[in-house]
Amino acid sequence: MIQQHGGNIYDHGAIIDFSANINPLGMPEGVRRALLGGLDEIERYPDPYCRGLTESIAAYEEINAESIVCGNGADDLIFRIVHALRPRRALICAPAFGEYGRALSEAGCAVYEHILTEDNGFELTEDILGRLDEDMDICFLCTPNNPTGRLISPGLLRRIAEKCREKGIMLVCDECFLGFVRNGESFSLREHMNGNCIILKAFTKLYAIPGLRLGYALCGDVGTAELIKRSGQFWSVSAPAQTAGRAALEDKGYVKRTVEYIGSQRGELLCGLASAGVKVFEGAANFLLIKSADGLAEKMLEEGILIRDCRSFSGLEKGFYRIAVRRREENRILLEALRRCLNG
Repeated sequence: MIQQHGGNIYDHGAIIDFSANINPLGMPEGVRRALLGGLDEIERYPDPYCRGLTESIAAYEEINAESIVCGNGADDLIFRIVHALRPRRALICAPAFGEYGRALSEAGCAVYEHILTEDNGFELTEDILGRLDEDMDICFLCTPNNPTGRLISPGLLRRIAEKCREKGIMLVCDECFLGFVRNGESFSLREHMNGNCIILKAFTKLYAIPGLRLGYALCGDVGTAELIKRSGQFWSVSAPAQTAGRAALEDKGYVKRTVEYIGSQRGELLCGLASAGVKVFEGAANFLLIKSADGLAEKMLEEGILIRDCRSFSGLEKGFYRIAVRRREENRILLEALRRCLNG
């Protein structure tokens, strides 16, 4: 049961979905109220320049509004970045989110993989610095990485950013899961931003609104932002998504509550998975990568639980699975089902 992405609930009946890494606290109430109160907006075309949303993001991120590009989710921005910059040679890590390679290949770019290994828990090391040379045009990183959950150390991220600037390489750092991390700002590329840097962020997972599709890019160079804005469709962000984004940023306590909850539940889930007899890779995000017997996803589906079979990730083989951190009662249901699947 190989899945290209999590959240494929439409092929199944009543299940608990642990395959998609959505905030278990659910959509903030302020966002829900804003969406219901803004239904009349659907009768009008959305603002193609996302002016109100961009202003809100600029205030939240404390960055120049001209450096921000809004998009129809982070996926949309990945494709727009690639098609705007037209790189010839790209470096990505493996395993990592598959859309980087897909977007690059679609644009005719040669893709080279930097392999992350199980031996060191899939940690990104300074070995990657040797792969960054004048022949490379763009590099995609993800922190915490999907599907491993591993953070890139701030010192290494600084060295990568400096090397990319020195060699003229565009560094794209996907931080869509960094909002789930305690003191996540200290692990952000923002600390080492230069003109060759782009940061990707999304409302999708953190604010539990995947059905709306909303993300944004922070660019170290305004000229780069302008190129990306001119790439892709004109009305890239719907009116409801823009409304939801502005309302989400107004809830100052939601992210803090999320970080506290995810931190406590991830620890409990990690211990439960380890005691059930699977190998767990420690991560900082709202999901965990595990290694167990091949066929576990099918057995869990029979229990009414969907987990992410990770065979579609380059660099991972049979037996690797990604499990989202959900609410305590759901996590316990998963652990009980897992023990039945493994122990009979």
